Amino acid sequence: MKYYVDITLLPSDDIGIHFLWQKLYQQVHLALVEAQATTKNASIAVSFPEYRVSKNKSKAFLGNKLRLLAQSQEVINQLNIEKWLNRLSDYIHIKETMAVPADITSYAQFCRYQPKAPKERLARRRAKKHQQDYETALAHYADMGETKTELPFIQMASLSSGNRFNLFIKQEQVDTLMDEGFSPYGLSANSTVPMF
Repeated sequence: MKYYVDITLLPSDDIGIHFLWQKLYQQVHLALVEAQATTKNASIAVSFPEYRVSKNKSKAFLGNKLRLLAQSQEVINQLNIEKWLNRLSDYIHIKETMAVPADITSYAQFCRYQPKAPKERLARRRAKKHQQDYETALAHYADMGETKTELPFIQMASLSSGNRFNLFIKQEQVDTLMDEGFSPYGLSANSTVPMF
């Protein structure tokens, strides 16, 4: 990743940071979907430069900044993120495209984390799939522990089904740069982005 654009969220008293993340990231996702559909080599990543884990390592925060990264300035310019974020112009600040500093020594992976579904949901699914009653299906998951995460998330809405879901984002520090592509969310468990 050689070029980047920083987008800073500007929450106010009437518009909170979580609501802004939801609106911003939905539009970024749509822009990335279109970029991947029109250009096969449009590998664009996201990073969260202000991502922090609390001192007791129990909770993480996204911060107020989203960074879009690409191999070329042309790919970022073709994304035309200003057009996608035009209706949020009072609540965000988009900087101009810049070159990634040459002296990078730190890399990170930002990937989607999907916690296991609650056993009640799994039981409903199992009952339907195996034509069992709910209690029998629930008994199958009796030994399953609860999975909770304190990772930060952005609430998203599926455009195909309309369902809402939490997009949990996990950061892993790594030593080397890897580029195997990024999802339409700009995330990857196999690729890294420079941290600066």
